[in-house]
Amino acid sequence: MPTSCAPPLSGASLAVPGPLSGHPLRPGAEGTEPSGLDRARARLATRLLAAAGPDGLLRAPCDSRILESALALRLLTVTGVDPDAQERLTRYLKIALDEGAPDPVQEAAARAALGEYVDGRAALDRLLGGFDHFTAARKRLMFRTVLAELGAHPFPGLPSSGDPGDAVALFDGRGQQRWLVTEMAALKTLYAFGTGVPHLVTEDDWRALAPCALPGPPPYGNHLARLLGLLALRLRPGHAAPVRARARELRTWLRGDGGLPFISGMDVFATATGGLALAGAGAPAHTLRALAAALMERQNSDGGWGFGRDVGQSDVDDTSYCVEFLRASAPERCGGAVAAAVRYLLDRQGGDGGFPTFEPGTASEVAITAAAVNALAPEPGHRTAVEAAVRFVVGRQEEQEAAGSFERSWSLNESNALFRGVLAYDSFRAVAPPGHALAAGVARARARAVARLVATQNADGGWGHLPADASDPISTAYALIAVSRGRDGPAAPCAPTARRATERAVRHLLARRGPDGGFVSRPDQAGPRPLAYHVPLLTDVCVLLGLNHARAAGLPG
Repeated sequence: MPTSCAPPLSGASLAVPGPLSGHPLRPGAEGTEPSGLDRARARLATRLLAAAGPDGLLRAPCDSRILESALALRLLTVTGVDPDAQERLTRYLKIALDEGAPDPVQEAAARAALGEYVDGRAALDRLLGGFDHFTAARKRLMFRTVLAELGAHPFPGLPSSGDPGDAVALFDGRGQQRWLVTEMAALKTLYAFGTGVPHLVTEDDWRALAPCALPGPPPYGNHLARLLGLLALRLRPGHAAPVRARARELRTWLRGDGGLPFISGMDVFATATGGLALAGAGAPAHTLRALAAALMERQNSDGGWGFGRDVGQSDVDDTSYCVEFLRASAPERCGGAVAAAVRYLLDRQGGDGGFPTFEPGTASEVAITAAAVNALAPEPGHRTAVEAAVRFVVGRQEEQEAAGSFERSWSLNESNALFRGVLAYDSFRAVAPPGHALAAGVARARARAVARLVATQNADGGWGHLPADASDPISTAYALIAVSRGRDGPAAPCAPTARRATERAVRHLLARRGPDGGFVSRPDQAGPRPLAYHVPLLTDVCVLLGLNHARAAGLPG
């Protein structure tokens, strides 16, 4: 078992360190008082360090969300338990509706849970009408069934063949991530009972639902999957007692506003990305090593990482960020963990060269593939895999550019996939021999990605989820990482247009700081896609990453 691993590629890491004015974690140290950019970085770094929990991971809880809160209220209502929690959830849903639901389906879910009339089919059409994604058909089926369980409309009718088996086959989740298997088994069960064909529910379906009835935190850290599982299990004879017991425990997981979040938190993801941000801000080596040790304690048996504490479902995204941080923070002692993670990643590369988020054989995605490139590129033995992955990213982004829009997947931002693509291109260029066959195509793709961001910058200096959307800190930080990097790395000069875009973006972000030095942003994460959810700590993480890259580009502190 190796004890060390390759360090990050110079100039191609997300943890790029910017030059410091004094020490960013101790403003004014050594007789130098940082101002502006360096002071903002210092305060953000201090906020991230304050988020560390007793186990060393950064605590990154998820905000309440309407969908899970509506389903929680439904579960408490049908089981007849905990009137106080029902009242808290009811109050949360009413306030959320008064403030404006984030999308039509969640508005419909809240109104249905509160006993109001809604047009569920119209809500679905408004949400998914422009949702061009390989999961679109599954999401339409999922949300139709959820809204039917909440009473928004009848359960979907039988398919045109008239065979109920053709309908339940649509709920097949085999080969997908574990919580999706649970969700699809639950939705199939609700559909089968709701349409009068309960015999179509199999023992395999009941087995997939069984973990939802166990006490303790929700399986996979996913409240949505557990709620759907409990609503389905209540329909099985003999399960009333454990379902009611878990329903009584719901109050444990309610947030201060009375609502329930989608997931319990993203502590592993936040520690990896926050660690990269802290490394770029000059955090002490012992601090970074402590974060690295906490991450290694959470590595799954398959070599990968999940997004949160005790999430046994690994994924390529979290694993790639963890590998990149371990290389940046403790390469001399993380060799075994990195080697196991690299095996996990390589086992998931598809025949098209790309990487899926979860299981081998599922669809490859641009942002996920770019993340894998950055994790793998420092090791010379993985150059063939890296080349295939970069070829996939170039080809897919060319297709998306021709179609007029870029990937939005687990992030709702175009700028997310674009900045990750730029970093992947820089990783490739750092290791490719002169005259490589992909070099010209990579250079063109990189230039077009940066040009797209420069062209879509808002008048206030920021970016939104999509061109012409209102600016927000997370979208702006993502774009800043890409536009601030010179053609040959972060320390190389930017093109004049990119330099101006960088300066405007930094001014925009500095003007958006709160009195405590933190940032508040529109939600960026999506799940189930395209529903937004929010982990507030990630706003500070993303902004610090962006400001680090701007500082590395030579902007004054």
